[in-house]
Amino acid sequence: MIRKVLSILGILVLAGFLINGVTMTQNMKKLHAGLEDNLESTEKLNDVQAAVIDKNEELKGMLVTVDKVNGSLDETTDKTDQTLELLSQVVDYNADTLRLNNQMLKYSTTSGENIKAVGQSLKELSPYMDQLDAMLKDLDKTAAKDEKHLREILKATRSLNNKTPGGTP
Repeated sequence: MIRKVLSILGILVLAGFLINGVTMTQNMKKLHAGLEDNLESTEKLNDVQAAVIDKNEELKGMLVTVDKVNGSLDETTDKTDQTLELLSQVVDYNADTLRLNNQMLKYSTTSGENIKAVGQSLKELSPYMDQLDAMLKDLDKTAAKDEKHLREILKATRSLNNKTPGGTP
């Protein structure tokens, strides 16, 4: 009974981990897609800025500022790329965890089925064990009677030995 409860609790815990892993993986994929969109938008913004500067000669004063912004955007793009790479690794790790959780769930289910089979076998064995117990009790009673008879025979033998000349007591 306790094993059955523990098996059920183990399966529930594994299911919780599985659900948590799936939810986390989905959220990481959404975040990954959002960061990719952000990267594309940043690249488009850089292209638009370059076109504006080329078409308007009067914006040379802004060129220095735009270069600084571009440098910052390049750093941001690099950091975004690094973040995307790390997020991809996290997604891969979560996928591995999900596979591992699925395997553990499968093993737990198999173990639960084996425990049920053992329990059923023990139930089927119970009448035979009761029958064996009754036979052992009968055997114990018979042995006690045999011991009593053997003591009586020993007592009678000693009595006869005492009455026989040269016999040992």
